[in-house]
Amino acid sequence: MDIQQRLDVFFRRLAAAPPASNADEAFRLICLLIEEVEDEFCPVPRRTPPPEDFTGRMYAPQADRVERLANGAMRVMTRRHRIYCGADGRINVFHRMSRIPVLNKDGKR
Repeated sequence: MDIQQRLDVFFRRLAAAPPASNADEAFRLICLLIEEVEDEFCPVPRRTPPPEDFTGRMYAPQADRVERLANGAMRVMTRRHRIYCGADGRINVFHRMSRIPVLNKDGKR
């Protein structure tokens, strides 16, 4: 399965998952699902720590790419996407270059 197909699976699973209650829970959900999808569908084995160069495998966002905001939210930068995890658990994912929304998921109410 190519990387775009795996991303599609990831986004479908993220959309279908129960909503998060806060930014930390939303971030943990993202990390869990990306690793699950890659373990299941990616032919490139996981490396620990993740390599700096792209190998064809997606990894959960690394700590140096996560910014905690004063309002309790988190802003996360990945290779191709910007992710916003709201203090209320909402998740917004944008394509990094075009800024087109890829996924908008409400938090738990």
